[in-house]
Amino acid sequence: MRDHRFQSSKRHTVRLGAVAGAVALALTLAACGGGNADQSPSPTPSDTPASATPSATPTVEPAVLADLGGIDVSADWGTEPTVNAPYPFKVNETMTKVIIEGTGPVVPSATATVKVQYEALNARSGSLFDSSWTSGTAATFQLSQLIPGFAKGVVGQHVGSRLAIAITSSEAYDPNGQAEAGIDPGDTLLFIVDILDAELAGPVGDAVTPPDGLPQVTEVDGVPKISIPAGLAEPTTVGVQPLIKGSGAALQATDALTSHAVCVAWDGTEYYNDYAGAAVTDAPSAAVHQALFNALVGQQVGSRVLVTMPGSVAYPNGNRTPSMAPNTSVACVVDLLFAQQYG
Repeated sequence: MRDHRFQSSKRHTVRLGAVAGAVALALTLAACGGGNADQSPSPTPSDTPASATPSATPTVEPAVLADLGGIDVSADWGTEPTVNAPYPFKVNETMTKVIIEGTGPVVPSATATVKVQYEALNARSGSLFDSSWTSGTAATFQLSQLIPGFAKGVVGQHVGSRLAIAITSSEAYDPNGQAEAGIDPGDTLLFIVDILDAELAGPVGDAVTPPDGLPQVTEVDGVPKISIPAGLAEPTTVGVQPLIKGSGAALQATDALTSHAVCVAWDGTEYYNDYAGAAVTDAPSAAVHQALFNALVGQQVGSRVLVTMPGSVAYPNGNRTPSMAPNTSVACVVDLLFAQQYG
């Protein structure tokens, strides 16, 4: 857990769906009974667009589409899409049609964080049941918090793309459907998604040669390894040294940061490493040790940054888990993968 890096840290995992507000109705696991106790309450029926009112069962059996060639979507980036589709229809596997091919980084995994504009339609009735365009605000989500078909449709796609994603009922809201959104068991869903930004798979930028007198950082299979040279003096102030200089947005003091990190005590003992799992999202101001967060403010997304901290800042009183003596100095390498406005 990220809060083991510093004894005064209290990790706060950002509820990305909550940042987007009620537009998360179609996507959050809480809406279909999943998630954990930290999930925000499901929206009440009054939060649901009028177009989400359940429609009568169609008299025409939905056609099974083998591909999405018959679905037409406007290709004007930055404008709300128009959609023509052969309702009612269903698909037997989740599939994606690229309307606009982006040129940015690809969405790396089903645990990544993405910023999107989207609208969601019921393929049985053609009714719109959710839209970030209607809310007027793009939505930021961690894909692992969403229905599986949404993640399946966007992973591997480029930032800057507009997609049509037809999602099977089994990868949406089966077996119970989502009555307050007009979704019956067995309904295929159609999402039109503009990918505005996405978490990076790793640091991207220009390598920086650090000056002498710092911990040494190497890389093994993409994971940084920190070594403390024998006799290297402990830091007396917080030090910040980019190792890879990214070109993304600069981290703001009010942002939440998605990152990977590894940390060692000054004797070289590694006590934190989250590279084996999903990247961690921390809120600003007390989500991680404030001095560490402050050290990263101004660094650009895509960067890999070495931060050295004296024991008076990192562990002035020691720590129980992991066991750290008082005034233990540390070195951390942080990969800045995504930043978003928080709160």
